[in-house]
Formats: sequence, C-alpha cells, structure tokens
Amino acid sequence: MRRAGVLGVTLALALTSAPARTLDLVAPRYTREQMESALPGAESWLFVYGTRSPAAAAALRQRATLVARRLFDGDSSAVRADREVTEREVAEHSVFLIGSPRDNAWTERIAPALGVEFTARGFRWHGRSYEQSGDVIHLAYPNPLNPQRFLLLVAGNSAAAMTRRGGGFLFAGDDWRIYRDGELVRDGRFAQKVGDPWRYDAALDRDLETEREQFTAGLEHLGTGPLRVRALPGAVDARGVLDAGERVLAGMDRLGLGARRAAPGRITLYRSLEQKGRLARNTRPEQLESASEATAALAAGRDALDLWTVASMRLCALGAASAAPLLEPAGVWLAGRFEGEPLAWAVHRLYFGRLLPTARDAAARDREWRSPLIMVPARALLARAVFESAGGRGREALLALLRAPTPGTLDSLCRVARVPRGRVEERYAALADSLARVGARRPRARRPQPWRPEDGFQRGVCLAHAVSLDCGYISEACGHELEGLRKMGADWVSLTPFGYLPSIRTPEIFPSSEGGVDEETDEAIAEAAARAHALGMRVWLKPHLWTRGWIGELDFGASGWPRFFERYRAFILHYALLADREGIDGLVVGHELVSASLQFPDRWRALIAEVRRVYGGTLTYGANWGEEVQGIAFWDALDVVGVSFYDPLAKQPTRSVATLRGGARRALEGLHAIAVRVHRPVLLVELGYAPLPEAAVRPWEERNGPPDLETQRACYQAVVEALDGDTWVAGAFWWKWFSCGDAGGPRDVSFSPRGKPAEQVMVRALRSWQNRAVLPPRPAGHGARWQRRPRRLARGRLQKQPRAGSGPRACRPPGSVRGAGCPRIRPPRAAR
Repeated sequence: MRRAGVLGVTLALALTSAPARTLDLVAPRYTREQMESALPGAESWLFVYGTRSPAAAAALRQRATLVARRLFDGDSSAVRADREVTEREVAEHSVFLIGSPRDNAWTERIAPALGVEFTARGFRWHGRSYEQSGDVIHLAYPNPLNPQRFLLLVAGNSAAAMTRRGGGFLFAGDDWRIYRDGELVRDGRFAQKVGDPWRYDAALDRDLETEREQFTAGLEHLGTGPLRVRALPGAVDARGVLDAGERVLAGMDRLGLGARRAAPGRITLYRSLEQKGRLARNTRPEQLESASEATAALAAGRDALDLWTVASMRLCALGAASAAPLLEPAGVWLAGRFEGEPLAWAVHRLYFGRLLPTARDAAARDREWRSPLIMVPARALLARAVFESAGGRGREALLALLRAPTPGTLDSLCRVARVPRGRVEERYAALADSLARVGARRPRARRPQPWRPEDGFQRGVCLAHAVSLDCGYISEACGHELEGLRKMGADWVSLTPFGYLPSIRTPEIFPSSEGGVDEETDEAIAEAAARAHALGMRVWLKPHLWTRGWIGELDFGASGWPRFFERYRAFILHYALLADREGIDGLVVGHELVSASLQFPDRWRALIAEVRRVYGGTLTYGANWGEEVQGIAFWDALDVVGVSFYDPLAKQPTRSVATLRGGARRALEGLHAIAVRVHRPVLLVELGYAPLPEAAVRPWEERNGPPDLETQRACYQAVVEALDGDTWVAGAFWWKWFSCGDAGGPRDVSFSPRGKPAEQVMVRALRSWQNRAVLPPRPAGHGARWQRRPRRLARGRLQKQPRAGSGPRACRPPGSVRGAGCPRIRPPRAAR
C-alpha cells in the first residue's frame, strides 16, 4: 500500500495553559473502510471540549458528556478539557473534538490539516463561506497525529449550533455535513481510493439548498378546496392522491369533524422515499411537517398512500396540536389505514397474536422504546374509543386529547376527555375484537411464503446496508444491486437491521428501526424487500445486535438477564410484525448471541412461540460456528438449523484448494450430525472469507492490510466443492454484498467478493445450485419426514406444536468472530 507523505505544515500556536510544541500533521493514509475495519471492537475514544470561551465551555462539555455516556454505557471519564489533553493522548485515541478554534485550542492546532478554513466571522468549506450564528460543520477525518484513528470535529459559529442534536457520530455515509439552524444544507463524501484516500471531489459534494429550491420551483399545484397537493409533473399520481384525500375529509365531515373556514392543508409528493429523505430529511412514506403541511412518497410494493396526514391536518385545523402524541394514531383511525394496509389487518395481527395492549397500556406514557407497529394501531383504537364513548360530545372529547400533551394514564386521559374510564375500556375491547375479525375476513395482498424442502436450495446473498441514504436499502442504487444479484443467479437475499447495546454488560437495546435517513429503518427494510420480491427473489430478515466487543459474550449477571430478554422480546417481535406485514419469507430470531442462547433455552422457546403467533414465515436462529451451533437446545422449535459458517478450514495459512476442501468437509460433517439429531436441514446463514492470508485460519476476521485475493478465491472454491452432494443443506448465503456499488475491487480488504476473483466463484456456484434438491435428514431408525410446523392460530386458537428431542447444553462461548457479525463501527440514533 502506498503511504502518503507528511504534510508540509507545522504549527507553533499557544495553548491557553502552556506553550505549544511544534506538531507534524500527517496526511491520510488509509481509506475510511480500511480504518473502520482496523478499529478494535472496544475502540478507545477521547472527547475533547473547548474552554477558551467561558460562555460556551459549559455547553460544549455537556454535549461531549452526553455523547460519551450514550456511546460508552454511561462512562464520561474520557471527556476532557482541551487544556488538559496532551499530544500523546490525542495520538493514542480516536478523538471527538467539539469547538471552533476560538473555543477549542486543539481545533486551532490541527485545523490546517482538515481542509476547513476558519475565519473571524465563521468558517469556509471548499468555496463557500458560512457566517450565520446557526452554521456548524460536522467532519469525519483521519486523526492528523495518527492516521489510523478517526478525528470527529463539530465546529460552528455559536454554542447553540454546536450543541444541537443531529449530525450523527460517524455521520453515517457522509464524511461531512453542514447544518444551518438545525437543517442540513450541504453534505458529501471524500473520494476513497486506496493510495489516495480522503480526497475532496466536487462531484461528491451536494448542495441541498439549491436542490430544494429547484425542486420547489418545478412543482405543479392541484386542488382548490380544503386539501391541496403539489408534485412534479408526471412524477406521481397527484390527482389520485387528491381524490383519495378528499374522501378521507368527507368521511370526517360525516363524523362531525368538518372545518369549513379552516386554512387548507397541503401535501407535497416526492417521487421516491429516497428523494423525500434527501430533501425533507425523513424517509417515512408520510410525515406531518406542521399543522398544515405534510410530505409523502409512495413506497415500493404499495399501490396507495395511507393519508393519515390528511386527517391529522384536518384535526390541527380544528385545534389539535401538531406535536400531540395521539395525533398520528387518530389520523390512522380516521384514514382507516396503517403502513400500507387496512388498519383492520394490523389489529388482526396484534389481537390474535396476543400483542394488542389493553386500553390502560395504550394510554400509558412511553418511558422506553415500544414498537410503533404495536402502539400506533392500539392508540388508534383508543382515540376511536374515546370519541365513540363520548356520544354527542365526540368531537370535543377527541380534540381535548389532542390540544395538550397526552396524560400518562388512562384515568387522567379520561378526565381530560370527560368520559367514563370503564366505558372507554369496554368500547376499546369491543372495537379490537370487531376490527380483528374484520381483518381476518379480508384477503391480504402480501403474505410470507414459508420455505419448504421441495422449493429447493436457497441460493442466497447477505445484502449489507451501506450506511447512507443514497447507497442504503432505501436507495435506487440498492435496487440496481438486487437486479445484478438476480442476474448472477441469486434467488434469496437476507436483510439486516440492527439493535445497539452500549456494552456487553448493559441490557438495553436501541433499534435502528426508527433511526435517521441513513439507517436501516423499517421503511428501508420494506423498500428493499419489496424490490427483491418484484424481481422474483425471496427474503430473510436477519436482525443483528451489535456493541463494543463481541455480541456473543454478553454478561449481564443474574439481575440483568431478565431485563435483556424483556428488551430483546420487544426488539424481535417488532421485526416479526414487520416481516409478516411485508410478506418477508424468513426470520432469524437471533444471531450469534452465544451466552444468551446456551444459558437460557427455555426463554428462547417461549420467545419463538410468541413470534410464531404473529409471523407466518420460516424461522431459524443464526448460531455461531462450533460450540453454539452444537449446544443449542431449541432447534426443534425452529424450522431449519441456522449457522454462521466460519469454521477454520486449515491450521496454517494456505491456498491449497484440496487442503481447504478437507477442512470444509470436516466442518460440514459436524453440522450433518446436528441435522440428523434434530431432523432439520441446515441453512448457512453466513458464508464468506475476507481477502487475507489468514482467511482460512480465522475466517471471521476482517482487518487492514495488503489483500490476498487468491486465498479468498481458494476458500470460496473449496467450500463450494465441499458442499457438493450435501442434500441436507437448505441453502447458503454469501457474506456479504453491499447495497451500493461503491464497495469492492481488487484493493478492498472487506468480505465483499465484488470485483475480486472470488466473485466469479460465487456466481458459478449460484448458477450451479439452481434446481438443487434438499432432502431433510432422517434420524437413524426412524421414518421421519419433513413437516412444516404449524405457524400460529386457527380461528383464534393456538395450534399445538409437537416437540422433538433437544440437544446438549453448553455455556462457554467460543472465540470472538467480531468481524463476521459486526460489519461497521457506528452508534445508533440514541447516541447522537
């Protein structure tokens, strides 16, 4: 790898506390992906806030402390004042630096290496000045004192600008973002070429202010009544949206919720969720921007908008507060739709799946994350129950709930609405039962299609989310990647949302489902799944947890494990509901949670039973190779045995396909024994090798260093040959292929085979596996045959599920496979 030279810049600037020594600032040497791959799982960060401005110091310290605590499990010991930090400390850590040069002495010392020009009135970034008080730049760049580590800079023209939430920690797919008064106005990426990384490229610099102005100027306006619609000509069915919205308003008129003299509501339509996310900074199919403004885009696989925003704008015109927690649920009730389907279907899924909250639970204030797929339909029923319980005062009672912050209990809510609590509870229960049975009678457009052995071998690829709006699951680029994979021969893909734990000892989970526009949000997962289905592909949803360290070594103690399973239950049931709604064909209920799976099999059995009540597809668990897959005692509760196939293929680095094939055969023999014991076929939920000399010895590793493409190719070839003839294997999913074409190439050291010799091996394998038979293994002396386990309910009653024998237990997790299960280093929305 060619290394960049030392910058010809040295500084002799005075710190506030002592004379500064001359610094040698080093230019970037590694690409961002190389740097992220090389970071240890428990990377040590230093948070440095500025003290030069007494008026700003306290606010900067508070912001740095907040980020540190959310990222590092409440630990704020790494938060330091600029005057206390030494050059050695900066060089030994990745650094979060907050404050402009007039605020932070360290910003002043290293600014010449960063490309930001700071002036007396603000800052300048590649041709444009930013001098308003609300302007702030968030910049990710290599640490100029140690280019293997990151420097994250937040510098702006006021303390208020620098301490406002937003921007992210590693800024998702962007390398810089510039905000003005909290609104993103410019962002971009550096060109990341091996040997010449972190280079500014104007083609990767995006001016959102100009884009928004051009978009607005081209909009066509429809409607003259209470609803107005605007959209680019020919981009979407604006007339159809206007007609449907007017029908929603007419229905509200019939309920006594008319507003004759109110200002009209306006909905702006975007051609895609990606464009909406780009310009409106929100990727939900609909979003209420203010009391009279909404934005929307039609998601892939859907034929109509829900238009809950139209109902909500009418309620705001009647006096509802646009920030009222019950406003969206009330809009969902009045529009009769939720997330692309009739509300009755959502209620049916919850009611018969035993997940619908009581009226008391629905009214309770959210003190921690609760799935909106549960709470929004429940609160829609609650809003309707209050309205109908009030009789002729329905309008007054409903608006009373929407004019102020919602009380935290059903009793207080009913007092505000002036309706009897008992009547509301009774009506809520009756509505739930009635609507659930209506949903049972209506045919569904999308249902999971459970896999059966007669469907044949699953020719799969793990599609990894590239962490950015324009490259992630929701992007047009992802659609192109899916098309390419289909042409290669893949007929299955897996999609992976994440949940973040602050540490292996903190049993709290923050899901990416409601993250920012760059994350694996629910709408991003649904968009990618719909595009895959449209291509004739089938989909697994494979949620992962990740943390600082390896997720297989969770250790919460006796008091912490119940809390973990409580939060994990909320996490996985959310994705079970999402998968059922979107017709996703398979769900991985857990992934490489070694310490949790081996110690608590009964908890997993109970959780799997709950998942089956709401989800109708195929279920598996993605076990780590070795001790976990051997020791799991609940395989009989699942449909297939799932394993991350990272067994070592050799004891020493080698490119010998024959040697590697022998290692793969030995590993497969161990899996075959499990398949026979539990009479379930085995699915390789992850299978892949990084282009490293040690790939066969430590297949789970992904790190920096010169690529060894031939070793990667040999490992691919060996495992394909080893799999030949194994009819007990249900399928294999290559780890991994990114949702955007930027990753890969002969100098790339990630797991991706793209642009490397291994890609051709993968393509040949995918095509050769077409029509490959799968025959479920039969235990010795038994005539067992495959029978898919009953999935959930028949006429509202749980079907009995026969249990097979369980395997032995083990409790000690194997060595770390962090590279296999944790593909990037970045925090969730909660850490921002």
